[in-house]
Amino acid sequence: MSGRTFDPRAVDALQELASIGCGQAITALGKLLRRRLEMDVPEAWIGKGAGAIASFLGGLGEDLVAVGVKLEGPLTGDLLLALPERDAERLAGLLGHPLAGGDFGLLSESALLETGNIVGSAFVSAVAALVGEKLLLSVPSFARGSGRACVEALVAHAGSVALATRFTCTEPDAALEGLILVMPEPERIARLLSRLDLG
Repeated sequence: MSGRTFDPRAVDALQELASIGCGQAITALGKLLRRRLEMDVPEAWIGKGAGAIASFLGGLGEDLVAVGVKLEGPLTGDLLLALPERDAERLAGLLGHPLAGGDFGLLSESALLETGNIVGSAFVSAVAALVGEKLLLSVPSFARGSGRACVEALVAHAGSVALATRFTCTEPDAALEGLILVMPEPERIARLLSRLDLG
């Protein structure tokens, strides 16, 4: 890797990390909801400049609800659990805290924050086992608005690299979809790749 140029092996390694970490995270979410969740193959998004991921999400044309946690250790950066507003409303209801008057109150917001914490903790545990080094997780934060607004509110660095995994639940009483977005700090990715097996 040189600058923001990634060779195919590095991209494969990042996608494999996302597959393992997000797989554990989505399994934990499914257990919390007592529902079966499906996971798409993770994608590595590599933008051409700072802020590329925020721009991509902003182009989705739909307001989101996102919970973010900061990661420290061999993978330094941010993890976001993001859902379209209607799906976040459904998720809060499944957790026993439906919205009151159509707005996210303290209980529904707290339920989503705790969900983000569970998802982040499962991801961190899986990645720590993969790289053989401890990762730390911050207290979760909540954001609502466009994709760009959520990223700008929750992510301190100007992200140009993201590992994205879409998940869905198709059960009739719990149909929803969302995204786990892992955004390593670009300057720290070389260190992360050095901990992965690129052979």
